[in-house]
Amino acid sequence: MRRIVALLCLLAGPASAETGSDPVELDRTYEAALVYLPGAEGPEQGTVADLSAHLVDAPALVLYMHGCSGIIEIAHAAGRMYAQAGYVFVAPDSFARAEKPASCRPEVPEGGLHRAVLGWRQAEAGHAIAQLRRLTDAPIVLVGHSEGAITAATFTGAPLAARVIEGWTCNAGWPEYIGLSAPEAEPVLSLVGKRDPWFRLPILRGDCGEFMDANDRSVVFKAPDPLFDQHWTSGDAAVRALILAFLRDQL
Repeated sequence: MRRIVALLCLLAGPASAETGSDPVELDRTYEAALVYLPGAEGPEQGTVADLSAHLVDAPALVLYMHGCSGIIEIAHAAGRMYAQAGYVFVAPDSFARAEKPASCRPEVPEGGLHRAVLGWRQAEAGHAIAQLRRLTDAPIVLVGHSEGAITAATFTGAPLAARVIEGWTCNAGWPEYIGLSAPEAEPVLSLVGKRDPWFRLPILRGDCGEFMDANDRSVVFKAPDPLFDQHWTSGDAAVRALILAFLRDQL
């Protein structure tokens, strides 16, 4: 099955490469973004059309890159968490593209089905930042889970206030996927389970700590911690508190 998928991706190579940074396609991902806003009675779900009114006095905003499954409950939970803490939350929807090759099979779990997806996701992040910068000069925190975490780790398109990387090891077989691209001035927090089931292959094991400087922090959940074999760690209240404390210290 994997050989068939790989062959299809190769056959679609030229068109996919052009589509990745197509401005029309990037607009689709931004306009369809999941948005959560701080509200007097708690987090409120909105749209990008609501952002201008909320970003005028926003202390900071979170640009969230979802995983290979798209905007699922993990993204909504993140949106509620950040908005509850006072951040404007924006998550571009990569699946709003007219063309979106599969990059994983979550049921296995198996990734690596569309190598070029990293460039696509980086382009989505850069486009979203450009749109948000038209509305505000507030600090932008780049947050990602899984495939989105790879994007957050390797993004180089614009200055950021901080990065949060969840569910990624910074280790891979493809060189463009390896390491951290954050400059020393950008603090990074990474979170990963020691035996995350997505990273069974030896080449994927490790953690982002080996690529960090003194401004960064790597948290690896090891047994007997129940998160040691989980891909989504911020579903845990203690992890949410850890993330928010990191951002309070950095912003």
